[in-house]
Amino acid sequence: MSATLQHAWSQLFWGRPWAFALLPLSVGVGWLALRRVAHAAPADELLHVHPDLFGLLQAPAPRPRATLHAVLLAAAFACWVLALAQPELAGGWLPAAPRGRDVVVLLDTTLSMTLDDLRWNGRPAERLAVVKQVFAGFVRGSPGDRFGIIAYGARAATLLPPTFDRRLAVRMLARAHADLLGDGGCLGDAMSLALRQLGDRAGDRQGPRGALRPVLVVYSDDGWTRGGQISPAQATALARALGVRVFTVQVGGRPADGRPYEVPAFDAPQPDLRDIARLTGGAYFYAADAGAQQRAVRAIAASAPMLRPPPSRRREHALYAWPLACGVLLLAAAELASGVARRRGRA
Repeated sequence: MSATLQHAWSQLFWGRPWAFALLPLSVGVGWLALRRVAHAAPADELLHVHPDLFGLLQAPAPRPRATLHAVLLAAAFACWVLALAQPELAGGWLPAAPRGRDVVVLLDTTLSMTLDDLRWNGRPAERLAVVKQVFAGFVRGSPGDRFGIIAYGARAATLLPPTFDRRLAVRMLARAHADLLGDGGCLGDAMSLALRQLGDRAGDRQGPRGALRPVLVVYSDDGWTRGGQISPAQATALARALGVRVFTVQVGGRPADGRPYEVPAFDAPQPDLRDIARLTGGAYFYAADAGAQQRAVRAIAASAPMLRPPPSRRREHALYAWPLACGVLLLAAAELASGVARRRGRA
């Protein structure tokens, strides 16, 4: 039993320990109550009595019930001081909120994404429509993450800068459509735009305050670039230097084989989707159906897990109501004792 009490005492702490400085006042409250009873005692006797009668020249000693009244008042005040000190019992540890990721999704909005060779809910569906539905589910189920959306075709544009507003991210995903930015392909421009938006978080593998490093998710049917200002090779090199992983999801066409391809607009051979993921430390997924896309999204989430810091706060169970209630009960008992003493004095 003593061990249990010692453990409970070790878990007890006070929200306002300075209130204990008021405890000595409880002695003063009891003393004032005794003084009041002592001076009020003759008033309960007969009026106009000779001062020498019954030895009233000497102050009478407080009656036992008067002393009890003073003690109860002092104890009630002490209980209220304890309540003011806010006693609290420490409970279990509160799990810390997970620190999310910066996820920027690059959507290929070229005309080839209008092919309805995928199925959704048992019906033929466009590639881009399935992509939006699958990734919207990932957004809804990722609290704490910050999402950005970039679409690219003949040029790249930001549909949504990185934000924690998941509802807005889902609405902006729904607004994307094929041929939004013309036909063509400028994956390098889209990747560089995403890296620019990530700002200072890119380049820090743990990010500010321990958040995980950002990731890019590319959805495309083949990932081949046909133009733009920045080549995929240059964007891939920049992402690798900044420590940003790129996860690529191919939703149609033939699976990428990791071999470079030639682009007339650029001198050097360009990496395909598989090579981009390999060079940046990400992963490549060939998802030619809705189920495969959902598995790819789950794999991406597992590959870039959210950081869960150790708990630093505990549950707090407030106990101030108990000494507050005890003080009220003691005050009621003091008033009861005082009333009994007055009635006996009159008798």
